Amino acid sequence: MAATGIEIRYELESNLRAGLARAQELGNDLTPAMSAIATHLEAVVRRRFEDEKGPGGVPWKPSERVRQNPGEKTLQLDGHLLGSIASRHDAASAEVGPVRSGPAAIYAAIHQFGGTIRPRQDVAKPKKALSFGGRVLASVTLPARPYVGFDDADRAAITEILTDHLRHAFGGPAVARSAP
Repeated sequence: MAATGIEIRYELESNLRAGLARAQELGNDLTPAMSAIATHLEAVVRRRFEDEKGPGGVPWKPSERVRQNPGEKTLQLDGHLLGSIASRHDAASAEVGPVRSGPAAIYAAIHQFGGTIRPRQDVAKPKKALSFGGRVLASVTLPARPYVGFDDADRAAITEILTDHLRHAFGGPAVARSAP
Protein backbone atom coordinates (compact mmCIF):
# COMPACT_ATOMS: atom_id res chain seq x y z
CA MET A 1 0.00 0.00 0.00
CA ALA A 2 2.90 2.35 0.70
CA ALA A 3 4.15 1.80 -2.84
CA THR A 4 0.87 3.14 -4.19
CA GLY A 5 1.26 6.28 -2.07
CA ILE A 6 4.75 6.81 -3.39
CA GLU A 7 3.57 6.25 -6.92
CA ILE A 8 0.76 8.78 -6.51
CA ARG A 9 3.10 11.33 -4.96
CA TYR A 10 5.55 10.85 -7.81
CA GLU A 11 2.77 11.18 -10.37
CA LEU A 12 1.47 14.35 -8.75
CA GLU A 13 4.97 15.79 -8.55
CA SER A 14 5.61 14.91 -12.18
CA ASN A 15 2.29 16.46 -13.25
CA LEU A 16 2.93 19.52 -11.11
CA ARG A 17 6.36 20.07 -12.64
CA ALA A 18 4.96 19.67 -16.14
CA GLY A 19 2.11 22.05 -15.31
CA LEU A 20 4.48 24.65 -13.88
CA ALA A 21 6.68 24.38 -16.96
CA ARG A 22 3.63 24.91 -19.21
CA ALA A 23 2.48 27.81 -17.00
CA GLN A 24 5.89 29.44 -17.36
CA GLU A 25 5.76 28.93 -21.12
CA LEU A 26 2.23 30.36 -21.34
CA GLY A 27 3.25 33.23 -19.05
CA ASN A 28 5.99 34.19 -21.48
CA ASP A 29 3.50 34.57 -24.33
CA LEU A 30 0.09 35.85 -23.31
CA THR A 31 -0.95 36.54 -26.91
CA PRO A 32 -4.07 34.34 -26.83
CA ALA A 33 -5.21 35.85 -23.52
CA MET A 34 -4.42 39.41 -24.66
CA SER A 35 -6.36 38.80 -27.88
CA ALA A 36 -9.37 37.65 -25.86
CA ILE A 37 -9.06 40.65 -23.51
CA ALA A 38 -8.82 43.11 -26.41
CA THR A 39 -11.82 41.52 -28.13
CA HIS A 40 -13.84 41.62 -24.91
CA LEU A 41 -13.00 45.25 -24.17
CA GLU A 42 -13.77 46.38 -27.71
CA ALA A 43 -17.20 44.74 -27.49
CA VAL A 44 -17.79 46.44 -24.12
CA VAL A 45 -16.88 49.88 -25.50
CA ARG A 46 -19.13 49.41 -28.52
CA ARG A 47 -22.01 48.35 -26.24
CA ARG A 48 -21.50 51.54 -24.20
CA PHE A 49 -22.35 53.59 -27.28
CA GLU A 50 -25.50 51.54 -27.79
CA ASP A 51 -26.50 51.85 -24.11
CA GLU A 52 -25.23 55.45 -23.76
CA LYS A 53 -23.57 54.51 -20.48
CA GLY A 54 -20.00 54.69 -19.26
CA PRO A 55 -18.01 52.24 -17.15
CA GLY A 56 -20.03 51.01 -14.20
CA GLY A 57 -23.29 51.71 -16.05
CA VAL A 58 -23.21 55.47 -15.39
CA PRO A 59 -25.60 57.09 -17.92
CA TRP A 60 -24.18 59.77 -20.19
CA LYS A 61 -25.70 63.21 -19.98
CA PRO A 62 -27.79 63.51 -23.16
CA SER A 63 -26.46 65.96 -25.70
CA GLU A 64 -28.45 69.04 -26.61
CA ARG A 65 -29.10 67.50 -30.04
CA VAL A 66 -30.61 64.39 -28.43
CA ARG A 67 -32.74 66.45 -26.05
CA GLN A 68 -34.19 68.25 -29.07
CA ASN A 69 -34.49 65.07 -31.15
CA PRO A 70 -35.69 62.19 -28.97
CA GLY A 71 -34.72 58.80 -30.34
CA GLU A 72 -31.29 59.94 -31.48
CA LYS A 73 -28.17 58.89 -29.59
CA THR A 74 -25.52 60.95 -27.83
CA LEU A 75 -22.03 60.79 -29.39
CA GLN A 76 -23.43 59.21 -32.54
CA LEU A 77 -24.29 62.05 -34.91
CA ASP A 78 -22.14 60.81 -37.78
CA GLY A 79 -20.68 57.59 -36.33
CA HIS A 80 -17.03 58.69 -36.58
CA LEU A 81 -16.20 58.16 -32.92
CA LEU A 82 -17.87 54.75 -32.65
CA GLY A 83 -16.42 53.77 -36.02
CA SER A 84 -12.93 54.64 -34.81
CA ILE A 85 -13.00 52.22 -31.87
CA ALA A 86 -10.37 49.55 -32.39
CA SER A 87 -8.40 47.08 -30.33
CA ARG A 88 -4.81 45.94 -30.49
CA HIS A 89 -2.83 43.35 -28.60
CA ASP A 90 0.54 41.68 -28.47
CA ALA A 91 2.18 39.08 -26.23
CA ALA A 92 2.09 41.34 -23.18
CA SER A 93 -0.68 43.93 -23.60
CA ALA A 94 -4.19 44.65 -24.83
CA GLU A 95 -5.71 48.04 -25.57
CA VAL A 96 -8.90 49.48 -26.94
CA GLY A 97 -9.91 53.01 -27.86
CA PRO A 98 -10.33 55.42 -30.74
CA VAL A 99 -7.72 55.38 -33.48
CA ARG A 100 -5.07 58.06 -33.06
CA SER A 101 -5.69 59.85 -36.34
CA GLY A 102 -8.64 60.90 -38.45
CA PRO A 103 -11.78 62.87 -37.62
CA ALA A 104 -12.57 61.03 -34.38
CA ALA A 105 -9.09 61.55 -32.93
CA ILE A 106 -9.72 65.29 -32.85
CA TYR A 107 -12.65 65.11 -30.47
CA ALA A 108 -12.24 61.71 -28.74
CA ALA A 109 -10.63 63.12 -25.58
CA ILE A 110 -13.14 65.95 -25.04
CA HIS A 111 -15.97 63.41 -25.04
CA GLN A 112 -14.13 60.99 -22.75
CA PHE A 113 -12.98 63.57 -20.19
CA GLY A 114 -15.20 66.61 -20.83
CA GLY A 115 -13.88 70.14 -20.99
CA THR A 116 -14.30 73.57 -22.51
CA ILE A 117 -13.67 74.32 -26.17
CA ARG A 118 -12.54 77.85 -26.99
CA PRO A 119 -11.60 79.51 -30.28
CA ARG A 120 -8.04 78.89 -31.41
CA GLN A 121 -5.64 81.61 -30.44
CA ASP A 122 -2.48 79.95 -31.78
CA VAL A 123 -3.14 80.80 -35.43
CA ALA A 124 -2.18 83.78 -37.57
CA LYS A 125 -5.72 85.17 -37.28
CA PRO A 126 -7.08 84.23 -33.83
CA LYS A 127 -10.79 83.53 -33.73
CA LYS A 128 -13.18 85.34 -31.39
CA ALA A 129 -16.01 82.81 -31.41
CA LEU A 130 -17.02 79.26 -32.30
CA SER A 131 -19.76 78.09 -34.58
CA PHE A 132 -21.36 75.21 -32.71
CA GLY A 133 -24.64 73.60 -33.66
CA GLY A 134 -25.58 76.57 -35.81
CA ARG A 135 -24.89 79.03 -32.99
CA VAL A 136 -21.97 81.42 -32.50
CA LEU A 137 -20.50 81.07 -29.00
CA ALA A 138 -17.45 82.30 -27.10
CA SER A 139 -16.91 78.78 -25.70
CA VAL A 140 -18.64 75.43 -25.33
CA THR A 141 -18.38 73.20 -22.26
CA LEU A 142 -19.01 69.50 -22.77
CA PRO A 143 -19.59 67.06 -19.92
CA ALA A 144 -17.44 63.94 -19.61
CA ARG A 145 -19.07 60.98 -21.30
CA PRO A 146 -16.56 58.21 -20.68
CA TYR A 147 -16.77 55.32 -23.11
CA VAL A 148 -13.34 53.75 -22.47
CA GLY A 149 -12.46 52.47 -19.01
CA PHE A 150 -12.66 49.57 -16.60
CA ASP A 151 -15.32 48.67 -14.13
CA ASP A 152 -15.76 45.71 -11.81
CA ALA A 153 -17.37 43.60 -14.55
CA ASP A 154 -14.40 44.25 -16.87
CA ARG A 155 -11.92 43.35 -14.13
CA ALA A 156 -13.81 40.12 -13.46
CA ALA A 157 -13.87 39.23 -17.16
CA ILE A 158 -10.14 39.93 -17.56
CA THR A 159 -9.37 37.85 -14.46
CA GLU A 160 -11.45 35.01 -15.88
CA ILE A 161 -9.64 35.20 -19.23
CA LEU A 162 -6.21 35.12 -17.56
CA THR A 163 -7.27 32.31 -15.21
CA ASP A 164 -8.55 30.30 -18.16
CA HIS A 165 -5.27 30.90 -20.00
CA LEU A 166 -3.28 29.53 -17.06
CA ARG A 167 -5.76 26.70 -16.49
CA HIS A 168 -4.63 25.30 -19.85
CA ALA A 169 -1.11 24.95 -18.46
CA PHE A 170 -2.36 22.42 -15.95
CA GLY A 171 -4.47 20.54 -18.47
CA GLY A 172 -7.77 22.03 -17.34
CA PRO A 173 -10.67 22.60 -19.72
CA ALA A 174 -11.42 25.97 -21.21
CA VAL A 175 -14.23 27.89 -19.57
CA ALA A 176 -17.03 28.90 -21.91
CA ARG A 177 -17.59 32.65 -21.64
CA SER A 178 -20.70 34.45 -22.64
CA ALA A 179 -20.44 37.56 -24.80
CA PRO A 180 -20.00 40.81 -22.84
